[in-house]
Amino acid sequence: MDKIICIVGPTASGKTGLAIELAKRIDAEVISADSMQIYKGLDVGTAKVTKEEADGIPHHLIDICNIEDKFSVADFKQMCYDKIEEIRSRGKNVIIAGGTGLYVNAVVYNMNFNEEDVDYNYRKELENIAKEKGNDYLHSMLENIDPQTAKQIHKNNVKRVIRAIEMAKNVKLKSIHMSEEKERIKNEKNKYDFLVFCIEQEREYLYNRINLRVDLMLKDGILDEAKKVYDMKLPEDNTCMQAIGYKEFFPYFEGKISLEEAVDTLKKETRHYAKRQMTWFNNKLECIKLDGSKPKNELVDEILKFI
Repeated sequence: MDKIICIVGPTASGKTGLAIELAKRIDAEVISADSMQIYKGLDVGTAKVTKEEADGIPHHLIDICNIEDKFSVADFKQMCYDKIEEIRSRGKNVIIAGGTGLYVNAVVYNMNFNEEDVDYNYRKELENIAKEKGNDYLHSMLENIDPQTAKQIHKNNVKRVIRAIEMAKNVKLKSIHMSEEKERIKNEKNKYDFLVFCIEQEREYLYNRINLRVDLMLKDGILDEAKKVYDMKLPEDNTCMQAIGYKEFFPYFEGKISLEEAVDTLKKETRHYAKRQMTWFNNKLECIKLDGSKPKNELVDEILKFI
């Protein structure tokens, strides 16, 4: 099979289960496209696939970094391409599954991350703005120059906000609108033939799944994982310090809110994140939509029609 299948969708939409079911049918291995599952020791809060869930299907690009490590989209893109070659060399097919839209875009559209184009003085200026005027002010700068991208990046993800401002600035200097830049990237030749499927769920049903997942995570030990991250006293811009699933518990550890309030906040923030994910997939990726209310075997049958 020449095509590489990508399965995307919001958190708790059923990506993992569908990828495993499809992998069994087409003799494939799964590459995770999740910016948090790369970290060792963060299993519950990132909803990593368990050995039982994987059911013998190999999963890749999981547990490849320590919590304190820096890892970029460019790193993911290169490692993903390398892993595709490795899997194919063994005569297996490839499925990429995950909810980190920028990771998927980077691979599917062969995005170029050229650090030579970075204006480090401007980056430092933006970092100082965030420190002196706050995340809200920095995020409003992005809203003014690229409102569509601003909707998909949380204000507390300062590194991504700054990178988006840099990209928007570079594009404007070249007199190219961001949407035109996206089209240029998509039209560049890619050595792989990707087919992207997006799982869609009815909103109320998805939100109920998210709430239930958070309750199960609490039973499975997410509080211990969050305390481990909190106790490491990492820099504020560390990815794990900003990740949904952990930072919501920090005020609880500091005695500022109750555990119930922390859990409610986590559910709310996860629902908001799922909404941002859907906005990203609808606007940034050319996807074939799948009705997530259907059984997995029916969805696999639908996917196979396109292969």
